Amino acid sequence: IQPLNLGGTQGIGFSRLMMSDTSAAAVPLSNPLPSQNVLQRPPIVVHEKGQTPFQLLAALGTAIGGTGKAKMVWRSLRQGKDPWTNEEELTEKARQTLLRDFEPLPSVSMGSQASCGTVKMLVRLFDGLEVEAVVIPHEGRPTANAIVEPRTTLCVSSQVGCNRGCAFCATGKMGFVRNLSVHEILSQVFLAQQCIRQHSLPPLHNVVFMGMGEPLNNAGNVADAVRILTDDNCFQISPSKVTVSSVGPNPDLIHTTKDIRAMLAWSVHAADDALRRQLVPTTKHPMTLLRDTYKEVLLSRTRGMSVFMVAVTLINGVNDAEKHARELVELLLPLREAGIKLCVDLIPYNDIGDVAGSIKFERAQPDRVNAFQKVVRSYGLTCFVRVTRGDDEAAACGQLVTTAGKLRRKRGSIAGDSQKQGA
Repeated sequence: IQPLNLGGTQGIGFSRLMMSDTSAAAVPLSNPLPSQNVLQRPPIVVHEKGQTPFQLLAALGTAIGGTGKAKMVWRSLRQGKDPWTNEEELTEKARQTLLRDFEPLPSVSMGSQASCGTVKMLVRLFDGLEVEAVVIPHEGRPTANAIVEPRTTLCVSSQVGCNRGCAFCATGKMGFVRNLSVHEILSQVFLAQQCIRQHSLPPLHNVVFMGMGEPLNNAGNVADAVRILTDDNCFQISPSKVTVSSVGPNPDLIHTTKDIRAMLAWSVHAADDALRRQLVPTTKHPMTLLRDTYKEVLLSRTRGMSVFMVAVTLINGVNDAEKHARELVELLLPLREAGIKLCVDLIPYNDIGDVAGSIKFERAQPDRVNAFQKVVRSYGLTCFVRVTRGDDEAAACGQLVTTAGKLRRKRGSIAGDSQKQGA
């Protein structure tokens, strides 16, 4: 494990990892890296100094003095170049406007690289709180039909902490602190682009809301962030390459996903109601009701946006038996019968260590994971076992928690260079 030198004028931007392409190899890195479906959206402005640069083109053009200048800012942000100091892309007047009127970007207070190449970044927010984000590079690989090009996945956080209280998740043990603003969510994307540019990583291909926090408890800001993330004039990420993952807190919040222009993933963990409440103590509704609500949402979408990912963290002796697999299939079959394409993601439990109040779980044994997968596949459902990435650096699924003091004692603080951005 190497400490990272995250130089540059900004910093760089982990959480749960994306399900897809689990067989892809890590990129060898040449350098160490750093009700009613109406969403109540808080104002975009998040800092006393001004507004965010992460706005749709027309709005940013109005704020900065012209569409041409707004295009320059967005080109700089997509390239991972600090628009405040980018003399190649922006005029001095535009840069002065940014300095005077716009919210600065968060910085990276420290970062680390796992042996697989995954980069975990601790992002410091304007009020001194911190969240974790993860850059996950993959090599290209051949498939039956084509060659998958090298690419990078970014896992972003949507909250500081989380109030869902999942028994196996370090973030859940933090409790809820506050929601992230649109500015803070999208800053993680810029910081990832900066990391990719500075260290010649594969291009950003996927963005997954699988980091710290429950996205649907911050649905308004998540929806706005996704809108900008997928806009052709902004970050230009395809909606099919953005995934919002949720435990599905309640039917009303699930309904808000109709306004989120991204793929959906449901963290199920157990189909049986009693067991589900043990693993996700804040569960208040039957799993069948949550399923049927997702079904309604998915059937309202276009075919390409109705693919549904279902995640199960497998814990030894808790939810990894073949009977649990059959219960999961029974829960999901009505979705398939309605024409919804399903993909089940099995996640071997990752140890969260001595987090206060945590129960000592163990990872499901490989033979039980394989047996679980075999049962699911026997019903004709697509089912993958996720290859763990970043667990040696506490950057894998369920391991994210902002214990900055502990991390600094372990490997020393790595601060962003820019005094301007460290406010």
